[in-house]
Amino acid sequence: MGVIVLGSANHDTSVSMPRIPGPGETILATGAASGPGGKGLNQAVAAARSGASTTFVGAVGDDEAGERLRGVLIEEGVRAGLGVSERPTGTAFVMVADDGENAIVVVAGANGDGAAITAEAASALASAGSGDLVLAQLEVPLDAVLSAFRSAKERGATTVLNAAPSRPLSDDQLALVDVLIVNQHECLDLAGAPVEGVAGAAVADAARLLAARVGTVVVTLGSEGALVLSAGEATRIPAFPVTAVDTTAAGDTFCGALVSRLAAGDPLAAAVPFASAAAALCVQRSGAAASAPRLDEIMELLESRAWSA
Repeated sequence: MGVIVLGSANHDTSVSMPRIPGPGETILATGAASGPGGKGLNQAVAAARSGASTTFVGAVGDDEAGERLRGVLIEEGVRAGLGVSERPTGTAFVMVADDGENAIVVVAGANGDGAAITAEAASALASAGSGDLVLAQLEVPLDAVLSAFRSAKERGATTVLNAAPSRPLSDDQLALVDVLIVNQHECLDLAGAPVEGVAGAAVADAARLLAARVGTVVVTLGSEGALVLSAGEATRIPAFPVTAVDTTAAGDTFCGALVSRLAAGDPLAAAVPFASAAAALCVQRSGAAASAPRLDEIMELLESRAWSA
């Protein structure tokens, strides 16, 4: 079974610094690098490195950055359904502090070309069927995501939405989602709860509200692990304790790794720990797509937890 990821593709510029600057503040950087990114591309690379047969659907500009991103997908063994837009390839500027936290500014560019993305998605989904998974995020136009999910559901594929960045979604829109993945802030926001001062009880209540609308909800909790709500049951999955270097693509790696195991036939109870292990490895490395671990690394970490237990 395969994974189809629909989403954004960016050329990232990452800058390392002691801490994230405040408004009007200038801070001297300690380093800079560039490379592939975008939530969609990150998730596609993570899924492929986790062992899934992966197709990525998105849009780039007719420019050098777009060609570089095509090359990255080829190198990673990801089939590319990239529409060519009159807009330039998307770009992102990432500030990474010494403690691993980050702040990101994205210029959507071709990622905002819903027509180009929808056309590529229709082609990619033509052969999708039962057992396949379609994963999307919200860095591309919502209409393109909903159109792809309708086609996926008609063909019997499973739809997975990483609702990031957060935006309001109606019950009709959420009805197209089989599995919803959100972080704590996105969970509260999507459920219509206050996001100030995130608290465990508030997140759990919000997750239950979302589960009543979707069915299966996975809430990533950072160093606290993940909360899974499915079939009326709630399960906490502990995180792997690590020291973070760069958290930029942790959520994307989690999503890509999770769908790779669901596509392989694993239940959520096995897929979520696998995804958590992948994210734990990711945050110990710098970069976005480049930080996603490979299958053997993830399995080694999982086996080490089983041994220590």
